[in-house]
Amino acid sequence: MERKILIIDDSPTLRKLLRFYLKKKGYTVDEAHNGRVGLENISKETFDLIILDMAMPVMSGEQVLEKLKEKENFHTPILILSANREDESKATGISLGASYYMTKPFKPPEVVARIEEIFKERET
Repeated sequence: MERKILIIDDSPTLRKLLRFYLKKKGYTVDEAHNGRVGLENISKETFDLIILDMAMPVMSGEQVLEKLKEKENFHTPILILSANREDESKATGISLGASYYMTKPFKPPEVVARIEEIFKERET
């Protein structure tokens, strides 16, 4: 089964790096350069997972999570990738509906492994 992942991050370099590793593993990848565009993509398509940065211009990851929380039947897992290592930020992300929180910098294979683990958990 082909899985579709949306990367919402303002860094083109980070999106390109993640896209490379995820496509190598057989995932279909869409991208959004800010939260507003990410929400537009989510309203038009179904994704199996969303990778979300918290600190972005136009609309932050926190604002995206708040909007998604308003949707009644939204159950897509969200993996936050953030430079913020503070426990309070992690707690906020999780309380707003994110499934997982990883900090930057990261190693792409570690992110891919986390994603594969998320999908395994969802299958059981």
